[in-house]
Amino acid sequence: MTRGLAKRISPFTNGVMLLLLLCSGTASANPNNFADAQQIKILLPQSSVINGEQYRLGEIAQIEGGDALLLEKLAKIIIGRSPLPGREITVTRSLILTRLRTQPVKTKQFVFPGLDSTSIKRAALKISGSDIEQVVLNHINESNTNSDLKPRLLTKIRDIFLPRGQVSYVISSKGKYKKEGGYRNYEVGFSIDGKAVRKVAVRTYLKIYKEIFVARDTIKRNHIIEETDLLKVRKNVDRIPREYVTNMNQLVGNISTRTINPSEAISASTIKTPPLVKSGDRLQIVFETQFLRLSAPGISLAKGRKGERIPVKNIDSKIVVFATVKSSNIVLVN
Repeated sequence: MTRGLAKRISPFTNGVMLLLLLCSGTASANPNNFADAQQIKILLPQSSVINGEQYRLGEIAQIEGGDALLLEKLAKIIIGRSPLPGREITVTRSLILTRLRTQPVKTKQFVFPGLDSTSIKRAALKISGSDIEQVVLNHINESNTNSDLKPRLLTKIRDIFLPRGQVSYVISSKGKYKKEGGYRNYEVGFSIDGKAVRKVAVRTYLKIYKEIFVARDTIKRNHIIEETDLLKVRKNVDRIPREYVTNMNQLVGNISTRTINPSEAISASTIKTPPLVKSGDRLQIVFETQFLRLSAPGISLAKGRKGERIPVKNIDSKIVVFATVKSSNIVLVN
């Protein structure tokens, strides 16, 4: 009797157990459904364009979830520094999670249902290298009055990328130059909205042609230069000393201080004015103040140019004094 009852109860027991198992399965699924409702979805696009120097999560991803305040907070979290203008970088899921872990949020609730990485590019304003070259050449021509100036760029300028905004630039010459031509370095400084952001170096070579005087033949030292000793030529002056002479009146009648070779450019340092007074010349020794002027005959004891002090001898008193040459026949004593 007991054995038969056991057989009848067994199917019922199995059914109850199956029902309990089904119920327990349903109960265990409820927590997962609750977790899905709390998840924050971060959807990464294939690429994004950034304007600022830093990029935030809301600028490179679409954030979905049920908590609007939390979503707004997450969108403002800084993920990293933007690439240089015109450049591109890849931002991965792991980098985003690393940045989020530094914030007071639970990273376990973040999921990435789409891509695991995204490409971001910095918005930029392109300035072509040819435009930079042209503004430098214009600057050189406008700042020099010599129409025979021939500037030449020594290096090709590459295109540059600047942040977006109001662009301005300033061109300046770098270094100290004693010659009109030759190598010259310039710098173009770019600013965006009044803030300096980039400098571009431009190396140039300036050729300047002028009409100068050279020696027709060899001019010996202490030779009084005449017009027939000179030859006027048009020459590139960037490789010769800057003291070259372009006015014939500055040369004729002066004395060479050294030997000048044929076709050599004559500079101010290679000539000197002849003495107004020679040794033994008779002249007037003058003493002059605002209210008094005295003079006496004298004789020079040395040669001298205008403005030089030379010894002179008073013919009447035989006294030797030093006087300043004023003209070919007058010297002044203080």
